[in-house]
Amino acid sequence: MNFASTAVQDELAEAALHYLTDRYPPARVAEFAEHGAHDVDAWPELVRQGWLDGDLGLVELALLAQANGTALHPVAWWSTMGAALPAYRAAGLEPPGTVSYGDGSSSCRARHDGATWRLDGHLRQVVDAGYAVELVVAATDGYGPALFTVRTDDPGVTLSAHDGLDPLRRSATVQLAGATGRLLLTGPAADAARVAGQRRAVVLACAEAVGVGQRALAMAIEHAQARVQFDRPIGSFQAVAHRLADSYADLELARSLVYRAAVAVADAEADGASGPTESVDDALACAEVSCPAAAVAACESAVQVFGGIGVTWEFPLHWWYRRALWLQSFHRARTDALATVADALLADSVTHRTTDR
Repeated sequence: MNFASTAVQDELAEAALHYLTDRYPPARVAEFAEHGAHDVDAWPELVRQGWLDGDLGLVELALLAQANGTALHPVAWWSTMGAALPAYRAAGLEPPGTVSYGDGSSSCRARHDGATWRLDGHLRQVVDAGYAVELVVAATDGYGPALFTVRTDDPGVTLSAHDGLDPLRRSATVQLAGATGRLLLTGPAADAARVAGQRRAVVLACAEAVGVGQRALAMAIEHAQARVQFDRPIGSFQAVAHRLADSYADLELARSLVYRAAVAVADAEADGASGPTESVDDALACAEVSCPAAAVAACESAVQVFGGIGVTWEFPLHWWYRRALWLQSFHRARTDALATVADALLADSVTHRTTDR
């Protein structure tokens, strides 16, 4: 199987990175982060550039997510295109703007109020809820699972934002008290869309982590080439060079694993496989183990290369480090992902030993 990107995909990634790095230099990213704000005016431009086009596959979306991580894009694109989007697309709809997903399958109930659906309950840790115009809510309708949308400006919706490690990716607790809901999907269709959203969110988060790590590495390399000690660039010293080389190797492995996961999930979606599949689960677990860890390690190595300036609030590196740590915390427990990888490796080893006999 060939995991190399196509010329069109390369052009997409290059155009996205050029747009983002030009629009969001580190000083502007810091300005948004310091105020916990998003660039709400950028959404129409993303639509114009085709970032929400229905013909973009998961690999193309992963390329965009990687560019998002490199630039630390202050827009709720990930929350829209990850967990929330499959519900809209399965219902034959498009998001009305920035949206987010809240899992209230065990804490939210939907009821009829005449011809209107009303939702009651609460949602915890809804990412980017404060920047969303709508929320996709997983709830129960008395018969089973269902997916609804609610407007965040509905009188029955109350958002309580939380300060977190990454001010550009804040979460909120959402209280629903008779909020007006629009039914999207019920039963197996709702379950399938929920699983698809979870898988896509993982793939895009892992791709974003690769972009975060690559930006930290690029900053460290630039400094290592420019900073002179003992009449030599510090990048020529073995301790610095090896640290940067390790980050590069870790990120290249992570990049390969995230695109392997993107292809596996896309193939499963094309085959209509919404339930657990061994190849998809293994690919996602490998990406979950590798990508956030590589991003965190690259940021921490960059801090070491920069020295004292790397740990100051005035220097922008800490914003990427915060995102790397956030992405690491977003994923399921690392031990669970490692267990999935270990099971796959051990099963493969047993199969080979049996075949050899």
